[in-house]
Amino acid sequence: MPQDVESKTAYELAYRHLEAERLEIVRDLVPLNARLKEVLGTQASLLKRINPDAVPQSANPTRPNQKYARISVRWAILDLLNETSDGMSTSEIAEALKAGGVQSEAANFANNVSAVLTTTMKSKQEVLSLPDGKWKLSPKGESAITHIQTTDKFLRACGPWSG
Repeated sequence: MPQDVESKTAYELAYRHLEAERLEIVRDLVPLNARLKEVLGTQASLLKRINPDAVPQSANPTRPNQKYARISVRWAILDLLNETSDGMSTSEIAEALKAGGVQSEAANFANNVSAVLTTTMKSKQEVLSLPDGKWKLSPKGESAITHIQTTDKFLRACGPWSG
């Protein structure tokens, strides 16, 4: 095997290994971000009882773990699925979006996410439903988020951590 092909193969193997590790870390972070949001909410409630005029610093929506606080659910799903090659289930997507700052009064936010996936995004051919019940971006979805991530609106909303 020529040197160039061997190097490329080694790089591809290393990349796939690191991608699998990154995805594992992202999956581990979802419940931690959800718990952090709970703790921050409890702290804010306690602070209001201690000092009703205080404004908690945790209310700042521009923290990195609040990346999706100021964009649509569709854009957030596109961005999130763009970060994974294995796909994600509807409930995993819903948890990650809530951990990322999406606010919802819905009793079951996963139902809202499911509606966006099946009604809007699937009809636009931006997502593919996999046999294991997970969702991943289609080439059209990849193209859409690549464009969206370059817009001023996305960059203002998501900040420098939009990756």
